[in-house]
Amino acid sequence: MAQNKLMGLINEMEDILDEASSVPFSRKVSVDPDDIFDLLKEMKDSLPEEIKQAQWVIDEKDRIVGEANGEAESRLKETENEINNIKEQARNKFRQLVSENEITREARNEAQRILAEANNEAAKLREQSYVYVDRLFKGSVQNFSQLAEQLEKNRQNLLNNKN
Repeated sequence: MAQNKLMGLINEMEDILDEASSVPFSRKVSVDPDDIFDLLKEMKDSLPEEIKQAQWVIDEKDRIVGEANGEAESRLKETENEINNIKEQARNKFRQLVSENEITREARNEAQRILAEANNEAAKLREQSYVYVDRLFKGSVQNFSQLAEQLEKNRQNLLNNKN
């Protein structure tokens, strides 16, 4: 019965659109919006109860899923905050224990010893580098001197051969 009424209302809407005046130079038509809204309201009221119930079930499902998602997000945030607090407490306790421990003092002493050795090694390497560079410069000066002497001899030979 509701289906026949619904079909009748759809036919009535088609009649309204067929009888509507057209807008010049377009496919658009002009209709009374009140007539259309009245027909749509009647169509909604004529929908079978099962469709209305199905829509209610869908709306209820969406509401429940939304609430569940909100609750899940809230609990996840609370859990993450709790985990972060526990981690921070553990870090603080660890730092406290390590700083109070004899191992830490020994490690500091060993680090200072290693640093002193490294500084001594660096000084030795720096001194060795200066000696090496000095030898290179000295050798270069000797080579340049020999080269200059050879160039002078070649120049003298050239001048002697010219005459």
